[in-house]
Amino acid sequence: MDRKKWLQRLIYVRLFVFSVFISIPLFTSKYIPGDMEVLLVAVAALSACWWALLRLNTSYVAQSYAQIAVDLLLITWTVNRTGVADSYFSSLYFLEIAISSILLERRGAFLAGTLSSVLHFAHLDLAYFGKIPLTPQGGQNLTDLQNIIGLNIFGFCSVAFLSNFLAESLRTTGVELKKSTGQVAFLQAFSGRIIDSMGSGLITTDGDGRIYLFNRAAEEITGLRSDDALRMTIGEVFPGILSPTHSEQFAVWTKRQDDKDIYLKLSASPVMIDDKDTAGFVWCFDDLTEIRLLERQVRQKEQMAAIGAMSAGIAHEIRNPLASIAGSFNLLHNDLKLSTDQNRLAEIITRETERLNRTINEFLAFARLPSPQPRRTDLAALIAEAVSLIRNSPEVTPAHAIETQLEPAHAMVDEGMMRQVFYNLATNAFKAMPDGGTLRIYVEARADGAQIRFEDTGIGFDDAELKNLYVPFHSSFKNGTGLGLPIVYQIVTAHNGTIGLKTRKGAGATFSINLTNA
Repeated sequence: MDRKKWLQRLIYVRLFVFSVFISIPLFTSKYIPGDMEVLLVAVAALSACWWALLRLNTSYVAQSYAQIAVDLLLITWTVNRTGVADSYFSSLYFLEIAISSILLERRGAFLAGTLSSVLHFAHLDLAYFGKIPLTPQGGQNLTDLQNIIGLNIFGFCSVAFLSNFLAESLRTTGVELKKSTGQVAFLQAFSGRIIDSMGSGLITTDGDGRIYLFNRAAEEITGLRSDDALRMTIGEVFPGILSPTHSEQFAVWTKRQDDKDIYLKLSASPVMIDDKDTAGFVWCFDDLTEIRLLERQVRQKEQMAAIGAMSAGIAHEIRNPLASIAGSFNLLHNDLKLSTDQNRLAEIITRETERLNRTINEFLAFARLPSPQPRRTDLAALIAEAVSLIRNSPEVTPAHAIETQLEPAHAMVDEGMMRQVFYNLATNAFKAMPDGGTLRIYVEARADGAQIRFEDTGIGFDDAELKNLYVPFHSSFKNGTGLGLPIVYQIVTAHNGTIGLKTRKGAGATFSINLTNA
């Protein structure tokens, strides 16, 4: 209980009550003693003193006793000047006892009741026997006076008991309410922390799909702030998804707020009011995009392994006869005298035979599972060396530019294989920029290894091309074998690394390779 507030209230009540009660005779034409004006001044002065003490003093219990004792004396004075036993101010004793039970609990209530009884008894008896002055209104016979005193004392004691009982009940209820409020607040905060600590997204909606709860994981998965989501519906957060009529589980591709595709596994469960009525739905969901992509990569890898195993044998069977055909043709070509047109045809046969042989060799390199011999390597130095060779490759024209930003970084790699990765990615970038452009190569050190990025300003890839990006013989370029990127993918995965691509058709492409120190 805040005693300071109750003491302030007592000051206001005192001023109000004395002002009202003393003003009543003005409207009832009753006798008003002249010193009642002095009483009002005394009440105002004392109230000002009590108010000042509240600002300066912190012993509110002592001030409570002092205020109650002085108030009882003021009430007794007022009763004496307004009719003694007939005074309507006698009821103020009851008010003071009730306030005492609030300010000072049980001891204060019974002390105020006892003091009121003693003051009232002594005052009436002394007034009756002429020991203190009376107003003209005073005067009863002894029997009536004794009855009045007895009834008032009984009333004082009853009010003290009842007000103490009510005050104790109020305090007990207040403590229990405060405790319950604290427990509710704790449970709300605790449940809020649990909801926000969940790894899965959690959304609650009403029957129309309007969102009422949006946890932290939901913010991270969807890219939406909770404040924004609470003004939306479930269909606006996940386009195409509507509130179900019963419990459902499903997986769906949808889009984040940044237009990025994500694969979600969702479950919607109704919040039942009773057996028939539904208050809304609870939506739980997880982002399985990475798992889905990994599954796709595993299937792709299995397909590539199967194709490679089957095709390696075919390639061997083709390469051996092709070598015999090429050797035999060269012997004939050297021994025969051919016309100009025949020489041109012979050159075409030789060139195409060499191209076919080169394609078969690349395919065999792809078909054989790489076995890297890794050692700790400075990737910045390795790329700088590779760039020197790349600048002289036939794909590079004066319209092409190569920029590098190489931060010292180390990783466990097979140098020969990584040179092939760099060369293939650079060649792919130059083919994607037939009219010229810039290839930017970055190396950044990471806590567990390094990241390498090849960023070009070329034509980029569309969705159809992305699906077949690492599939052999699916080339986006004229005269391409479609083996460059599959070989890159195989080498990177053989090093326990990862390769990613960020691209948009007509806006270039960025290949990111992450390698570890292990």
